[in-house]
Amino acid sequence: MIIEKIYNNNVVLVIDKESKKELVLTGCGIGFQKKIGQEIDKSKIEKKFITEDDTFKQKIIKLASEVDEKVFDTSSNIIEYAEKFLNTELDDYIYASLTDHISFALKRFEENIEIKNDLLYEIRRIHKREFEVGKWAIDYINKQLNVKFPIDEAGFIAMHIVNANYKESTSESFLMTKIVKDILNIIRYYYSVEFEEDDYNYDRLITHLKFFATRLIKKEILDNKNNELIDVIKLKYESAYNCACKIKQFIEQNHEYIVSEDEILYLTLHINRVISAIKDNEN
Repeated sequence: MIIEKIYNNNVVLVIDKESKKELVLTGCGIGFQKKIGQEIDKSKIEKKFITEDDTFKQKIIKLASEVDEKVFDTSSNIIEYAEKFLNTELDDYIYASLTDHISFALKRFEENIEIKNDLLYEIRRIHKREFEVGKWAIDYINKQLNVKFPIDEAGFIAMHIVNANYKESTSESFLMTKIVKDILNIIRYYYSVEFEEDDYNYDRLITHLKFFATRLIKKEILDNKNNELIDVIKLKYESAYNCACKIKQFIEQNHEYIVSEDEILYLTLHINRVISAIKDNEN
């Protein structure tokens, strides 16, 4: 791969000799003391970006030219940690979005402007593992860049991880979090309980609600394939079914989305499971 342009020590544009495609490469020191036309040191490649998406290419190039190399490197290391911790491959756009966020957060810190994260409690509760990454990230940033980011930033970083994992936009991920929060509140008030957040049944409920919220945002309605089963579940788990119906009413009134019978079925089962676990622990 031949260097076509050097943006900074950590970001270069190359031409792949085999595919003839342009690639943006990132890696610590990948462009250090290099010249245009030289072969790249492949051992220093940490991430490859095919530049067919011109918007993404321009975003990476703009960041590389405007953002301190240490910020770019810090962001890349956070993403690498997140992918290992979550055992997933995050969407490439996080390299632009997270780097941009950290850069802007540093400017706010320098100007003593602190933005509170209104959804911090919900992010901590709904996106547990992503929030763990966020906490690790602010500790890492504080040490690497000699700042003191507040815990609110862990929530913001967690949402960037959520975005990249679910392939959603930032606004969609925050909407998903709010929808899950609203549904949890309906269940909490209906049963007058507090959730046991270390319980596996609670984790399964959260996971289901995330996917439910994602379907809602994308306006994807779950097919009704269990029409006969819903009549059985309605009688067997009457209380959980009635709670699910309240959720259905709330969603349809506030989000212009038709909640199918299958959605009701799955909500009923998850609600019954998590509430049963709470009551068993109380006895």
